[in-house]
Amino acid sequence: MSEQALTSPAVFSSPSRGVWRHSLLFALLAATAVSVLITSALLYLGIDRVVSQQFAHLRSERLANAERLVRDGMRRELDALGNLGDLLGNDAELNNATYYHLYLDGEVEHPVAAVRRIAEGFHLDAVRLWDTGGRLIAAAPAAQELPISPPTDPEQALARVVWMDGQPWLTAQQPLARAGNSMAVLFIGRPLTGVLANIFPAGGEVSVRIARPDQPAQGLRVALDGVAGQPVWLDVAVEDSAGRALARVKRLLLWLMPTSVALLMFLLGLTLHRQLRPLSELTHAVARVGRGELTPVAARSGEDEIARLVRAYNDMTADLARLRDVERRLHQQERLSAIGRMAARVAHDINNPLSVVRGVAELMEKQSERAADAQAKADAGLILHHIQRCQRTVEQLLAYGRPVRLVAERHDLNRLCAEMTARWQSAHPETNLSFVPTAAPLPVEVDALQLERVMDNLLDNARAAGAPVWVTLAVCEGAGRWAEIRVRDAGPGFSAEARSHLFEPFYTTKRGGSGLGLASCLAIVEAHGGEMALGDGPGGEVVVRLPALSDSL
Repeated sequence: MSEQALTSPAVFSSPSRGVWRHSLLFALLAATAVSVLITSALLYLGIDRVVSQQFAHLRSERLANAERLVRDGMRRELDALGNLGDLLGNDAELNNATYYHLYLDGEVEHPVAAVRRIAEGFHLDAVRLWDTGGRLIAAAPAAQELPISPPTDPEQALARVVWMDGQPWLTAQQPLARAGNSMAVLFIGRPLTGVLANIFPAGGEVSVRIARPDQPAQGLRVALDGVAGQPVWLDVAVEDSAGRALARVKRLLLWLMPTSVALLMFLLGLTLHRQLRPLSELTHAVARVGRGELTPVAARSGEDEIARLVRAYNDMTADLARLRDVERRLHQQERLSAIGRMAARVAHDINNPLSVVRGVAELMEKQSERAADAQAKADAGLILHHIQRCQRTVEQLLAYGRPVRLVAERHDLNRLCAEMTARWQSAHPETNLSFVPTAAPLPVEVDALQLERVMDNLLDNARAAGAPVWVTLAVCEGAGRWAEIRVRDAGPGFSAEARSHLFEPFYTTKRGGSGLGLASCLAIVEAHGGEMALGDGPGGEVVVRLPALSDSL
């Protein structure tokens, strides 16, 4: 697999370009919400239908029982009023007072007093006493207060419901007889509203009221038996506490179900978001893989599918990183091998002529000394100087072309760099050098001599660019743990072109430079499994990253 394949931008697209409604989390929440809402609606309708039917049936039974209670109560009241009329018809005081008044010219006050006594004693709202001809003898209350017509059949005992003064009354009439002959008729009555209030008091389980035909029924409408003339209708209602409780329960369910669905969606959303978060991280990580960034995802504990997927992805990226590192190393080895072969041919072709020229130049230098020819001696010295430069370049080329062989040992990078900078500072006392170590020991496994070659080259370049020079150590956490060396100078920094080619062989920005210094440093650092890069400055800054050991020294 080539590095280009790993870094192709067309492999993956950014997950942020997707629409939120296409996410798995939204689909799960939507499906769950629809299922819960449908289930809640069916549950509510089922409760409403079944329970409401049961309560309606129960209410019908209670209304039927209430109707029986009303009919039985009215029948008992009529029977009681008829029995009271029969009792009063045999009242001796009333019979004597009526007889004396009708046949012996007795005073009317006596039957009036008897009627009033009956009304007060038996709590009757209407008591009338007529003779057989329909003439009123006595009334309680007064006749003008409650006009009542005399009976059409005074010799018949009756108990019935009649309309008087615009309202129904429970009435009874009883003839008064003397020696087997009817002499008067007694009428007693109570308003139906009062009777109903006594039988079914307000606030009771059963309420009964007189109904108007032009109004809708409130409860069960019952027609009374034993009514003379216009019919009497009653609206019978029962205390519907169960219905009210059911209505409250239904209102509570209407509030509770949406609230429960919303709470369930919130909790489910939190749980699914937490459970599916690794998938989102994996999506971003896969997009980064398409850009060539082989960063792992935080490991997830457990043996579920997502945890196994995360571990498989991390194993894959680790394998790809190792494969890319192997490819990079092979590419580097191939490049060094090609440079080595070229360097060997160049060295063979150049060293021989250089040796001849050097011999002639040395001979010229000796002859000029004997002849005391200063100009010839200077010319010979200049030739020897440039020959040495050529030979040094050839040696650097040969050294760069050979594979870097390391003798790595465990060191504290703080102490190692402190010794290196101290030695370099003693050789260049005129340069102001600052060294900043880390607070804790920084264990690494390096070849100290090879690393010193790198440090000397970087410090020399920094000194040439512009003093003072700063050397800073740090620990960098990323895809692994790195020990970082930063060498910075006070110069103008690197141009855009230099940043693109600075680590390439034979590229240099120094006058008279070979262009192999930083390329050799890069080869040494990469042989340690590290990397080199240019920092952001200010000034020129080169960053060396080496693998740091996790354990302490």
